Amino acid sequence: MPVLLRILAILLLKAGPQHLPYSLSLFAILTLLYLASGVLVLTTAMSSGQAVANMMLDVAVLLAFSYFCLSLLKYRARFVQMVSALAGIGIVYHLLAWPLFIQIHNMQPQQQGAKIAALLMLLLISWQVLVYAHVFRHAMQMSMMRALALSFGYLFLSMAAAEIIFPGS
Repeated sequence: MPVLLRILAILLLKAGPQHLPYSLSLFAILTLLYLASGVLVLTTAMSSGQAVANMMLDVAVLLAFSYFCLSLLKYRARFVQMVSALAGIGIVYHLLAWPLFIQIHNMQPQQQGAKIAALLMLLLISWQVLVYAHVFRHAMQMSMMRALALSFGYLFLSMAAAEIIFPGS
């Protein structure tokens, strides 16, 4: 099965990171595409330099968080497949969020279209948290409740790191 179909199966909670091949080249490609797709989305709201810096921080947090959690639970060998899955998922979410990001950025907050776009963005983020938890559950062999807590922890850590290092961005 092609990698894109496997990533879509993960997005639909029908497959886990173990269904992706263990491939360092796939890991590198997906991580770079994740970085590029994030920069593409963020440039709708900030300068290219800020977008690149924000996404480089995001990738660093993703890699460090994944490595730390897997190492702590003695599943370090699953790092490549787990990060490949998370990056692949992130690419899809970036592409889905892009039109919403443009809509939110180009409208006044009180406009109905901005409110609808913000609600759709919230739904998209909620789905992403659920899918990340699904990946964590499979990669670290934990309950879905613990994986959800870990997924929310990752989201919080990622947002906090961005706010601390790039305040107001």
